[in-house]
Amino acid sequence: MDRYAWIAVLLVTWGTANFLLKIVGTRLDHFSGVLAIVAGYVVAGTIFATAGGGRLAFTWAHATAALIGALYIIGNWAFLRLSKTEEITTLAPIGNLAVVLTILLGFVVLHEPLTVKKLVGILFAIIAVILLS
Repeated sequence: MDRYAWIAVLLVTWGTANFLLKIVGTRLDHFSGVLAIVAGYVVAGTIFATAGGGRLAFTWAHATAALIGALYIIGNWAFLRLSKTEEITTLAPIGNLAVVLTILLGFVVLHEPLTVKKLVGILFAIIAVILLS
């Protein structure tokens, strides 16, 4: 697939997942919800790992990937807890402000350029959250 197809997959899957988190967050206790999300990660991860002919190994990159999974699970747990009290139209934009942290970490740690265009994008993201809250 080309770049734009992968971007479409990313937007559709994450956008749908955030919406579904709101729906199940109001119906499930957050602990069982997180357990179900972990099960989904395991099933999907196993399918993708074996379909790609992946080899079994464990390196620092694998340990970091496990940390990433743990961070996502903690974030999903927080989203599930908040979904009991917050509207999706408020919660989703606030949760997606994580992109601002990602951009700033890319600038500080990876020395990626922080352009005027990116700064304006960050400003618009913050304005959007304020307007949607």
